Amino acid sequence: MKGSGQTDKRKVCASCKRALPPGAVFCGFDGTRVEDSAESKTNGQELKQCSKCGKQFPAYAQFCPNDASKLTEMKSAGSLAEPPKPSPFAAPPGFAPPQSAQPPAQPAGPFEPAEPRDLTDTAPPIDEELARSGDFGKEPRKPTQMAEIFEEDNQGLFHNLIGKKIEGKYEVQSILGEGGMAIVYKAYHTKMERLVVIKVMQGWLLSNKNAVERFERESKTTAKLAHPNIVTVFDYGVLNGKEPYLVMEYIKGESLGDKIARQGALPFATAAGIIIQICRGLQEAHSVGIIHRDLKPDNILLQDRSDRPDWVKIVDFGISHLVQGAKRLTKTGKMVGTPEYIAPEQLKDKPLDIRTDLYALGIILYETLTGRVPFEGESAEGILMKHLLEPPPPLSMHNDDFAEGTPFDAIIAKALRKEPDERYQTATEFRLDVEEALNKVLLKRNSK
Repeated sequence: MKGSGQTDKRKVCASCKRALPPGAVFCGFDGTRVEDSAESKTNGQELKQCSKCGKQFPAYAQFCPNDASKLTEMKSAGSLAEPPKPSPFAAPPGFAPPQSAQPPAQPAGPFEPAEPRDLTDTAPPIDEELARSGDFGKEPRKPTQMAEIFEEDNQGLFHNLIGKKIEGKYEVQSILGEGGMAIVYKAYHTKMERLVVIKVMQGWLLSNKNAVERFERESKTTAKLAHPNIVTVFDYGVLNGKEPYLVMEYIKGESLGDKIARQGALPFATAAGIIIQICRGLQEAHSVGIIHRDLKPDNILLQDRSDRPDWVKIVDFGISHLVQGAKRLTKTGKMVGTPEYIAPEQLKDKPLDIRTDLYALGIILYETLTGRVPFEGESAEGILMKHLLEPPPPLSMHNDDFAEGTPFDAIIAKALRKEPDERYQTATEFRLDVEEALNKVLLKRNSK
């Protein structure tokens, strides 16, 4: 602490380069572990690790903020030597929601856990505005001090809505998921007598003006899109006068990512049918000047319908932006998206357009046919370099059925061109080629 004979020993996150308080163990922005190697061997703290990117996170974390993968428990090498030290961000002893707020356990569906997760074991990362302030010159807050803070401002991850009613008509039933920007709840609309999804912004982001603008823009953007293959937005509001939320239709089914993880490569007809529907939804969004920018299997929901299986619903336009006339809400040079589905121009900070989405769609087509993404690596940097420099591996590398080649090879090769001018220029053009390729495959099989 300056002025008291001590030097300012702030820590710096190796991943995002932000300044952190002296007592920080994890970066509050991206979850990167920042403690010294000597500390990590002696503190015995229980940790969780992302199975996808390998980063370590505190025990209270549920999902990786980088790729949204569920975290698994692990322990440091010194966990048997000493008992774990209490985290300065841990919930105070005895802090728990009323028992009446916990609904009875229900069978797990594709989009919900077997039991609602208790949010009292999670804590908000450090706010970006705090990083720019002088508070990091002070001593780290003790757990009792944190308890006083949460008592004064009980919001975000500590704000469990299960069992409560919003606006007198939305009865919150369970938690469907949690991401870096929002918590997603399943609720029942008592007046319309139907299930809905309520997406509530994480409370710790409320002081971040850009994050609030992005969330509000998602609401307005998605509300403009009226298409059978895009999730429908019903309502928008604010909790406690400051926490924005979005009400959307409830989709009973599973994500395309879960389907591929469970089933592996999909049959030609199934894969083509899904891609064709995605193209139709994208064409609607692109026609009003909206691009998604984070298209991936986890953002493609497959609805269970009696009249047709695998009905596509595109979700999460949270980082989308209007092609023309929109203020960019991300800092220049900062990557937005998921490494496996990033288009080369996103890495060069060049203007993005609808062809960025079509590149990601080419990756998704490859993955549905092989069960693997074309560009893999041990690090995000390695994957991104392949997007920039390497052509996609042939489909036959992953499946002997493609040894003789298929019409889909040409579609993937065109969709994944490094230069946007050499790719498909519209989602409709992409869809027509997929429909033609499927007809050729089916005709060839029927002629045998």
